[in-house]
Amino acid sequence: MIHILPKNETADIIFLTKTENEDVYKMTNTAINSLIESEPHNNFRVIVVESGKQNLFFYENASLTLPFLDVDFNYNKAINMATQYLESDIVGVFNNDVIFTEDWYSQLRYYMDLFNLDSASPWCPLPQNGVNPQVQEMILKYPPHSVVRGHEVLKHFAGWGWVMRRPVLESLLPQPEDLSFWFVDNHMCNQLISMNYKHATVTSSLVVHFGQKSYSLIPKDKIHQMTTGLYDKFLSKWMN
Repeated sequence: MIHILPKNETADIIFLTKTENEDVYKMTNTAINSLIESEPHNNFRVIVVESGKQNLFFYENASLTLPFLDVDFNYNKAINMATQYLESDIVGVFNNDVIFTEDWYSQLRYYMDLFNLDSASPWCPLPQNGVNPQVQEMILKYPPHSVVRGHEVLKHFAGWGWVMRRPVLESLLPQPEDLSFWFVDNHMCNQLISMNYKHATVTSSLVVHFGQKSYSLIPKDKIHQMTTGLYDKFLSKWMN
């Protein structure tokens, strides 16, 4: 079977943002605009889940902006909210601290079809803030135009950005809302493994991720609660 780069596809792309100031708003807008400009032959239906204090920010290229009214940011609750509004067969979820490069989606979808992948993450070609140096070195040494199969967080599954076939994602829903920030990607990877779904990093699909932009916005008194404090809850879901 001959596989060609996809054209005239539409994908739902979800951005989760906590807009506390003008700089974060500009960062989110830059991510969205780079997405739209990255693919002249494909289309994106952008869904923004906005959990900033004001919820007054306007995103010109967003098809839908959903105000998240909870006091504290909750990644999985935002995912559960956004996925109620899906329309496309392909769905992506991305942090707002990314820049999409030309044809990232076409390349990702090409290799998803070629290798029959259920989900995939693009590859960040630059060092990312906050990543273990040994893991970072391994990621940066991935060969070009390769498909690196696996389900390990960071090595294969990028929590900052992933794309799934819609039926696959819907089979993983709802995501547990008691996991609000850390370990949400670990939980999803375990789901993919337990349901025999194939995942990989596609190194010809380039998306630059800066890292630690969202983490820096967590109030100091909430850091433990939203990070290492969630470890026991994550473990309890996979003990049996």
